[in-house]
Amino acid sequence: MKKIFTIAAAAAIVLSASAAKPKVDYTIVSVPEEGGVKFERITEDADAVSTDFVLKKGTSFFGNGKKTMIDWWVNPQIAVTPDGKKIAYINDKNQTTNVMVKDAKKGGASVQRTFRTNVRDFTLSPDGSTICFTEWRSGHYGIYLVDAVQGNVVRQVSNGTDNDYAGQISKDNNTIFFHRGEGFNSYSLWSWDRKNNLFSNYSRGMSPVLDPRDKDVIYCARFTDKKESEIWRLNLSTGVEELILGLPGRSFTTPQLSPDGKWLLVTGTTQAEKNKRINTDIFAVRTDGTQLTQLTYHPGNDLSAIWAPDGKAIYFLSERGTAGKVYNVWKMDFNM
Repeated sequence: MKKIFTIAAAAAIVLSASAAKPKVDYTIVSVPEEGGVKFERITEDADAVSTDFVLKKGTSFFGNGKKTMIDWWVNPQIAVTPDGKKIAYINDKNQTTNVMVKDAKKGGASVQRTFRTNVRDFTLSPDGSTICFTEWRSGHYGIYLVDAVQGNVVRQVSNGTDNDYAGQISKDNNTIFFHRGEGFNSYSLWSWDRKNNLFSNYSRGMSPVLDPRDKDVIYCARFTDKKESEIWRLNLSTGVEELILGLPGRSFTTPQLSPDGKWLLVTGTTQAEKNKRINTDIFAVRTDGTQLTQLTYHPGNDLSAIWAPDGKAIYFLSERGTAGKVYNVWKMDFNM
């Protein structure tokens, strides 16, 4: 049976005034604000895309006030192969979660790539040969590696007592970057050198994303003292840390760098003007912090976006198009 412990979870939290819970039509695929954008559903409800930790709502007390909050699992949940032909996602079935792969165009049956108990996030190596995944096991979150095709021998990266997440493999396949949980809302960036078996600690941050053109540049998310999340760029060689995206009362997480290095995709919070309902949507922002653009407006939640290899499309998780608020992998065009 899956065990979920939120004390170490990398969840982003946004606070806002309480609001009545409105009725939402999740069966619609798009809304007027998304006019002209083509949406395509990649998975089906039968694929049982995992939604654990994707989104939760509740109330919490901060200072003297009671606030509503929204939180979500900020680590990567889907991936696409370098040739763009296959899409990978986490399947939740028979009380286990594992990485599955299916054809990104033809659909059809999915092929299981991990055979574990509780996979929580994953990424593919730049060459598509290796799956780097996080699993809850023996009371801790740890990072593991497995061949993306064979899926037999699993190599453990994390120590048994640490809580590590969101592993990213470098372009040369030698270094694994990840973030380590050190208490609620406290996360730091680490790396592991496969050749030397050397662990290194860098700075605060979570869900690191590497720039393939510059091995010293990392994009990540960081919590503020108000438990809101911002997007930062770090240069590991110079020590320069730059704020790319942060807005009061908002959170942005899970950055993904476009193939041309000009844009970042992020998951961010939005609030409807009429009913004040809070949900998550997909945004794009230039890597210099300009031209922040909201890409999705559906009343259901959209999150965990990644780029197609050619940069002309985006894959993401969404509740849209189903009556039961079921999450699926969707695809949309990107032409900015």
